[in-house]
Amino acid sequence: MRTALAGLSLSFALPTAVAVAAPSPEQARQLAEEAYVFAYATAEHDKVLTAVTAKLPLNVLYSEPRLLGPDDRNVVSPNNDTFYSRAVLDLRAEPQVLEVPAVEKRYYSFQLIDLRTDNLDYIGTRATGSGAGRYLVAGPDWQGSLPEGFSGLIRSPSQLVFLIGRTEVRGADDHGAAELLKQYRLSPLSKVQGSPAPAALTKLVVPTYRPTKEGTATDLFSTFNALAPLHRWNPAEQAKLQRFAEIGVGPGLTFAPAGALAQAIGEGAEAGRNKVKAASLSISSERNGWANSPLTAGHFGEDDLTRAAAAWRYIYVNDADEAFYPIALKDAEGQLLTGAKRYRLHFPADQLPPAGAFWSLTMYDANSQLLVANPINRYSLGDRSKDLRHDADGGLTLYLQHDAPAPEQQGNWLPAPAGHFDVILRLYLPTEAARTGSYAPPAIQPVKE
Repeated sequence: MRTALAGLSLSFALPTAVAVAAPSPEQARQLAEEAYVFAYATAEHDKVLTAVTAKLPLNVLYSEPRLLGPDDRNVVSPNNDTFYSRAVLDLRAEPQVLEVPAVEKRYYSFQLIDLRTDNLDYIGTRATGSGAGRYLVAGPDWQGSLPEGFSGLIRSPSQLVFLIGRTEVRGADDHGAAELLKQYRLSPLSKVQGSPAPAALTKLVVPTYRPTKEGTATDLFSTFNALAPLHRWNPAEQAKLQRFAEIGVGPGLTFAPAGALAQAIGEGAEAGRNKVKAASLSISSERNGWANSPLTAGHFGEDDLTRAAAAWRYIYVNDADEAFYPIALKDAEGQLLTGAKRYRLHFPADQLPPAGAFWSLTMYDANSQLLVANPINRYSLGDRSKDLRHDADGGLTLYLQHDAPAPEQQGNWLPAPAGHFDVILRLYLPTEAARTGSYAPPAIQPVKE
């Protein structure tokens, strides 16, 4: 586990409003644009927090033995490769304990995410190995140390942590994956140790999610203000929040601008939203029409725009060491991918996706970033696809198009929507060539009539 996290000082004070002269309309507009970019990832994170807590109590692990499909709309760019486990951890009263069994010859991971959408750490194949383990997840106010019999400690600057597990699935008849889900355990520390539980705290209710990609842009600020007190902001973040407080954005503040400032703040927030959307389309440099997930994925630091762009495009992006996500929006000719055309993606035998665990290619609607319904219920292709056929020389050709190809090609067909689409190539446990950028997927070629 990351020992640096365990030793991190988290005794930051929350920013407080200071009596200052009201900003001018232009200053307010600029502050709102900057605040929108800063707050976007946390507010978009609320979409999943709202969805999960509406169905589950806090500190309850829910594992679902099914692959996600087009009816699942709470997370953009979901994978179609793994069973998901999920929980929202409330760490205000005491730490939570995640227990995992020995997992041999199968990829799995648990990703722990704070309110800024940073990855705190991982438990799983790469990070902790295949053996059984017991891991303690503690919030910023916990003063204890790791008890005996535990495998690791993960400290969080947030009182609220999103836990997302992924367990590899090898087809519809993979019963082993479903059985494994039953062996994951989440419990409060007091229960594991057989000690008295701490006094119950006021029930924590997350704010109702307000769509960030549509509607009034300033709605985002109220969501952020409600969640922000649950995070310990570092000094650089506190300095920004002190400035944003001038327009009513900050932990626990009421966002209610009035008069001449209201219009300026609304314009600034809308400008911030446009900035995030634009950045999501160019989140990293392109090569062969593919853009890699940012190298800072999951650890964005002070790069607020990349953090926001990642949340817009594919929130909860993994660390590059865990999974690498090249995304293609354009073909070899630089044109946006569309179901009005037919495409081929050819991997030469010596350029197959370099993944230590497995790889997949998944189709998404370009506007919603959701999986696309199709008549054969196929949303991804990869090295575990049973009907996939390699070329005679060991290479691989995939067919990306709306209408079905010739019968002999249908095992390699990834159905596309009628409109614009994009595809994500996921490499689980990518090789060094993928992580360093020396490997790039081949360009997607339009088929000429």
